Amino acid sequence: MKRFLIITTTLLIQMATFAQGVDEASLFSQTYYQGTAKSLGMGNAMGAVGGDITSVCINPAGMGIYRSSELTLSCNLLDNQMSSSYYGHNASGNKFRFSIPNLGFVYSKERSNYKALRYTQFGVGLTRTNDFNLHTDAMGINPSSSMIDNYLSHMYGYRVEELQKAFPYDIYPAWCTYLIDLDNDGYNSPVPQGNIWQGQDCDFKGRSEVWTFAGSANFFDKLFIGISIDLAHNKRFGTKVFKESRVEGTETSFNQWSFTEDLSSTGWGGNAKVGFIYHATPWFRFGAAFHSPTIYAFSETWQTKTESEINYTNFTHISPESHYEYTFIQPLKCVGSLAFVVGQQGMVSLDVEYTNYGSARFNASDFDYDPTNESIKENLGHTANFRLGTEWYAGGTYLRFGTAYYGSPFGFGQTGGSVKKASCGVSVPVSNRTSLDFAYELSHGKTFTTLYDAGDLGIESITHSQYRHILLTTLKMRF
Repeated sequence: MKRFLIITTTLLIQMATFAQGVDEASLFSQTYYQGTAKSLGMGNAMGAVGGDITSVCINPAGMGIYRSSELTLSCNLLDNQMSSSYYGHNASGNKFRFSIPNLGFVYSKERSNYKALRYTQFGVGLTRTNDFNLHTDAMGINPSSSMIDNYLSHMYGYRVEELQKAFPYDIYPAWCTYLIDLDNDGYNSPVPQGNIWQGQDCDFKGRSEVWTFAGSANFFDKLFIGISIDLAHNKRFGTKVFKESRVEGTETSFNQWSFTEDLSSTGWGGNAKVGFIYHATPWFRFGAAFHSPTIYAFSETWQTKTESEINYTNFTHISPESHYEYTFIQPLKCVGSLAFVVGQQGMVSLDVEYTNYGSARFNASDFDYDPTNESIKENLGHTANFRLGTEWYAGGTYLRFGTAYYGSPFGFGQTGGSVKKASCGVSVPVSNRTSLDFAYELSHGKTFTTLYDAGDLGIESITHSQYRHILLTTLKMRF
């Protein structure tokens, strides 16, 4: 449990801490494809299936299945429902959003019907790989500590005139707003040490997505190989508000205070993927793919605002705006896939994806990230994701079902941060060359967040439970 409380992000819950560390390493390394309705309906278990632009993100050899060209466009509605529990008090938040998670084009050319090389393909596609739209709200009565206790523990040995340079974004603003005082016994605060309302409100938007440029080939209609170059984009912005207020009936000059952090973060990166699919028999096929590490260049701005009310007098301090740049290396991935075909009636497919979150790394020319990277290596670990999907032909339509389990970023054997998914879908023909696909996905995850390090005073974690609903439709046109 201690490892679960160290970081704030999981598969589905993205809490911003505005400092590169274990939490951002986990957040930026997680991948949840929102591409076509076919792929989503089958749980994204597409590694050995192919024939879909989203499958190219999982295994570029999947594009080798195409024998005709295709254009796809997808739209979705996302409903992100969050409930939080803190010291016995429950709260909820909700985020609703419309987006275009997928756009793709594949050009297929027949080379021969008797030589080894039968078809070649080239494709380009846009696929959403994570969604950062989130709203959470948590509040409870902490019986033993305040965030100010955490501030005071860091101030030991610092003179007043050194605070602005040493702590310009949090502790110095607290000093300027009279949340921290100085007397003959040292630093102190009017904020009670416990028995205080305390909580956090987060509101974020953003996404990660990838532009895929892929080429593939079909040999003997049995062996399919592919390679892709990906241009990855990451955008996240929003606010996090920490707040404390006195419990009614408490005798203190303190009324309330809040600490607001504003973040805007943009990153661009790239990687390469290579894979194959082999049709061993008419009823059995298998494949494998390798995803190289993705190297991101991030640009980030950050600003804080501290507000207090002491003796019913209001004080405010806004920090300078900080802008900095850094590099993030997302871990490599390996994917193994199987598919079983039942005549012309349907198929069942399975993907197993391996990654090591502990190998994520931050770098910068003007900052030493070695301690941060050691912390990432210590707290995150190896994990596996499992995706199972099926598709069946029924009366002119295709029915699809899928399920998935994404392992904890803390490593094998851990459950905190894992996510379960279930999905279904249907394909409706519009004409001989056009179809409309529909899919629905429900996912659930639970995580634990600590607001600060309270030392020996102790602090309960916030328990977050998230349900995410996605409705997706895809228009496919073949020519």
